[in-house]
Amino acid sequence: MNLLGLFLNPISHLPFWVLHRFSDLTYFWVYHVFGYRKKVVWENLKGSFPEKSDQEILQIQKKFYRNFCDLIFESIKSFTIGEQEILERCQFENPELVNKLFAEGKNIAGISSHMGNWEWLALAGPLTVKHKVLVLYKTLANKKINQIVVTSRERLGSVFITVKGLRTALKQSHERPFFLALLSDQAPHDYSKAFEVPFLNRPTFFVPGPGMFCAQKDLQPVFGWIKRVGRSRYLFRFEALEGRLPVMGDLTSSEQEQVIRVSKANRLSEEDGVKAFAITKKFAERLEAEIKMAPQDWLWSHRRWKIR
Repeated sequence: MNLLGLFLNPISHLPFWVLHRFSDLTYFWVYHVFGYRKKVVWENLKGSFPEKSDQEILQIQKKFYRNFCDLIFESIKSFTIGEQEILERCQFENPELVNKLFAEGKNIAGISSHMGNWEWLALAGPLTVKHKVLVLYKTLANKKINQIVVTSRERLGSVFITVKGLRTALKQSHERPFFLALLSDQAPHDYSKAFEVPFLNRPTFFVPGPGMFCAQKDLQPVFGWIKRVGRSRYLFRFEALEGRLPVMGDLTSSEQEQVIRVSKANRLSEEDGVKAFAITKKFAERLEAEIKMAPQDWLWSHRRWKIR
């Protein structure tokens, strides 16, 4: 174990009431002293909720930073938290939906977001659903820190895979069916390959990957809903992104143009491109509805609308 692990491990063993006091202190320094990304958070909130007053935006901003600091110490707690405690703090409202899809022989793409504590969803998921949970993630620049984080996240059963390793991991998943967990609300690296859909009061680019995986690999898209119900306590719910998938003729002319563009850029068939677009749009609609109900729970410090 390196120096970082030696520092974090003792903190991880502390009870939550102590970690929450640390979080309160961290909030003071992060928000009031250093003002970490306050301008980014403010601009994101103002652009997303133009109907809200500055005072309302300020209250959401403060709540976000308190939750953000809690998330830091919840992530540290992930190094040692036990099965019983994680299940007490992460309640799954309807795991039977996923297990029913498994019983039907379907593979699942769990499409979720940076709401609440998304890391705990991946940590507790394998203790709740019946089959293998694969989690797609982006590696950290520091290899030692990356290994510490991955080891912590995998210790209760999830298998973390990179985009480069996805094809191999799916081929090696002989235990069918499987649950592929995806965070799908981050800004895409290549906008020419991304879909643009209405989201939080403005056109927004979304990564096409989740929709593409569902279309090409015949995965059942399931929306992973996360709600904060108390301090370091969460409720998770699964919702199948169902409904009749459109054909090209159902789309507007502008939607058809971008489906053709994205399909060519990602080497998709036109049919798969339409499916991927429809799933992306449905996910954005569901996520927006959840954010509006609890705006303080989304990751506003991310430069989501910065065009590269």
